[in-house]
Amino acid sequence: MTVRIPAGTRAAKALARAGASVAATGRDSVTVTGLPADRIVLLLGQSGLPFSEVSAHRATLEDVYLELTREAVEFRAAAPAEAAR
Repeated sequence: MTVRIPAGTRAAKALARAGASVAATGRDSVTVTGLPADRIVLLLGQSGLPFSEVSAHRATLEDVYLELTREAVEFRAAAPAEAAR
């Protein structure tokens, strides 16, 4: 979930206490994993933290492919010792 909130640090602490993983993605936004949207809204409301948006992030097929293959390479550069030969 992407949450737009001016108090990102305080929100991150409140959501982490509830078991979420929180990562800052911008000046006024965080990405939250591990909690459903309704629980995020409830926790932020109970903590008195104002927010303007809670939205689900759906990864594209391209995003998933790149994540799965980021370590795979077709060609590798020769090691320095091998290149000198």
